[in-house]
Amino acid sequence: MTLNKSIAVLSLLVLVGGFLIYKAFFVSSSDSEDTRKTQNNTASYKMLKSQKIIVGKDIDPGYYDIKSLDKESDFFGDKIHKNDVLHAVPFHMNENFSIKGKLEFKPSEFEEVEKKGQKTIIKDPGYYKVGAEIQAGNYVLSRTSHTIRVFVDIKDKTETESLQTIQWEIDENVKKPIEIELEKI
Repeated sequence: MTLNKSIAVLSLLVLVGGFLIYKAFFVSSSDSEDTRKTQNNTASYKMLKSQKIIVGKDIDPGYYDIKSLDKESDFFGDKIHKNDVLHAVPFHMNENFSIKGKLEFKPSEFEEVEKKGQKTIIKDPGYYKVGAEIQAGNYVLSRTSHTIRVFVDIKDKTETESLQTIQWEIDENVKKPIEIELEKI
């Protein structure tokens, strides 16, 4: 084997080995499917004020329901008004982000969303899992008020690719309902 081929093979082995070590030791177990259950959620309760947060240092990895305790808080650049809640926001080891205002970080509880007759009501924006919190099926998307912004992003199983994205701005006139299909993956 020539020197160049030996270096290439050695480099490939180092890259693959490094990736496997990273996945085994540095990627949080909060990424696993089992942690998206109330009893296995690794998140812990915290009340935090304006600051930069490092996951693993300031908060534990896991899924959080984040509630604004101020008239207006800022989370990932989005304004959250008093008592608004974001559901099941995932945080992974070594992530970092900044918040402004006073926010409550509470471990998420994963329950099926409320149904009223044929309607499924999602009260809090956030992350919902099809098959666990929302039943798989066909839906007609609508909103209860024109004073709210709607953003729906349906992801694939790996949560890396968007399958469908819908966005309605405040007071936007939506001419026809949008039909979406949610599949359990």
